[in-house]
Amino acid sequence: MKIKNMFLIGLMTMSVVVKSQTQRIDSTAVYLLNRTTETLQYIKSCSFKAVVTYDIPNENLGLIKHSVNDKVAIKFPDKMKVTSSGDKGNRSLWYNGKKLNYYSLDNNTYATEAAPKSVIETIDETSKKFGIEFPAADFFYESFLDDLRSEEGSSLVYLGKTIVDDRECFHIAGTDKTKSFQFWIGSDDFFLPVKMVIVYTEDKDKPQYEAVYKDWIINPDFPDYMFEFTAPPKATKIKLQPREDKK
Repeated sequence: MKIKNMFLIGLMTMSVVVKSQTQRIDSTAVYLLNRTTETLQYIKSCSFKAVVTYDIPNENLGLIKHSVNDKVAIKFPDKMKVTSSGDKGNRSLWYNGKKLNYYSLDNNTYATEAAPKSVIETIDETSKKFGIEFPAADFFYESFLDDLRSEEGSSLVYLGKTIVDDRECFHIAGTDKTKSFQFWIGSDDFFLPVKMVIVYTEDKDKPQYEAVYKDWIINPDFPDYMFEFTAPPKATKIKLQPREDKK
């Protein structure tokens, strides 16, 4: 990973116009998010916790907040484990480079699906096919930054430094045709995500998604066996239902 001197941030405060006169892309915001993606592209492994809150519309009560706590361990390129608890139930996912195993602690049921050969491909396929979301997945995509600034009329602006959970962060905000978003990036050597907020502005209710990331550990030495799944006693095997089959 190329290491750039921090004083460059102070030299990149001008905004540049790209593709459209209405598109505002701040070069400082680009630099900071690029540092985040560089870190997550070049590390060998990581673990972190995510506290996620999201809105679900209720006909009588409006938007209702729900939450999920996730613990994530990844060993690139082809190992991952996610343990989740909260309003979606208690569940775990194991990926070992060949199979994705899903286990529900609440129901003592499990499912096994063939999976692609990398963490990123597995996240992408599982999300699209089964609607299973992975915390912080966006930041791990190599195209993350390009996707943010690709739409005509989109914006990406650096707002300065602020504090989140006693951590100094760089604050970035932006918009596109369907949503507004904010990122808080840690000001330490790794530029890791600390917080993300998305508001789906195209929806009349404007639901929000918020995730706080903490306890990052970079390049821990994970043994391969921790990503292998063994079905618990009396667990029932089920089949995951594709997203299109869900009511």
